[in-house]
Amino acid sequence: MLGRIKNDESFNLLTDILETLRFRGSIFLSSDLSAPWGISLEQTGYPRFHITMKGKCYVGIKGDQELQADEMELVFLPNGDKHWLADDPSNPRIASESMEEACALHKPLFQNGITTHRLMCGMVKFDEGLSHPVLDALPDILHFKNISHDDPIWTLITLIDHQIRESGYQDNLIVDKLTEVLFITLLRHYLDENDKILDFISNTRDKRILKALSLMHENPAKEWTLDELGKQIGMSRATLVRHFQDAIGMAPIAYLNHWRRLKAYQALRYTDESVDKIAVSLGFTSGQTLSRAMIREMGISPGELRKQKKT
Repeated sequence: MLGRIKNDESFNLLTDILETLRFRGSIFLSSDLSAPWGISLEQTGYPRFHITMKGKCYVGIKGDQELQADEMELVFLPNGDKHWLADDPSNPRIASESMEEACALHKPLFQNGITTHRLMCGMVKFDEGLSHPVLDALPDILHFKNISHDDPIWTLITLIDHQIRESGYQDNLIVDKLTEVLFITLLRHYLDENDKILDFISNTRDKRILKALSLMHENPAKEWTLDELGKQIGMSRATLVRHFQDAIGMAPIAYLNHWRRLKAYQALRYTDESVDKIAVSLGFTSGQTLSRAMIREMGISPGELRKQKKT
């Protein structure tokens, strides 16, 4: 059942990551459809999802990879890959941009006849250029099935649908916020149900590695060393590095530095604190040290980022 969700330390860690990456949800298409119909969607840098509110459809991705989404199912593409949707795989397809424009003009397409389908399509954006192992570990496509009417996920979807019917989905703050909650809930459910599939979180089920991650997230300004981290979690330096590398895909101190830069990016873009204060609060010796680190990894200086903020 989709509602089975654990409230554990690994999800607290995931919440910290998602809050730092500042995901922003939105619905870009919600429409009744009359068969036959087909929609094509180009590659984007953002996760996208499709919900079959009524009727079943097919989703195609990467050549001949294809799946059937029955009514009350959700298909989630974490990498925003190019894909298509149709009530029949052989149907011609129209670009999603044309669908969106027609809906915005109150002239929706594929409505000549009895309504056979209803689709809700959304996306989740975050600042370009940011990355984290939890995002990199997700597969190309996730398929959520067996959603019951009383499931928390379907309750969220119903709330979004109600808001759309009342006020539309363009520039609708309530719809956007509910979409963000839906995205996080889906991730949380997926992590619970697929421990052996998603390497980043599944391997942090090793409580010692999870503890090391939590320590660095809770206090990124601390001068963490391999010896100190190993002492805190009961591992030798060599064992810590090996297990952490296997679980996260990078060494502990490399992860710490990457996390510090992510936190610095968000503080620079979304607060008015000085560069030096942000740097020291995250364990950098000075604003200049932070600037060099950001230019090296992200290709942008704190000053340039602040200019973007003003723009």
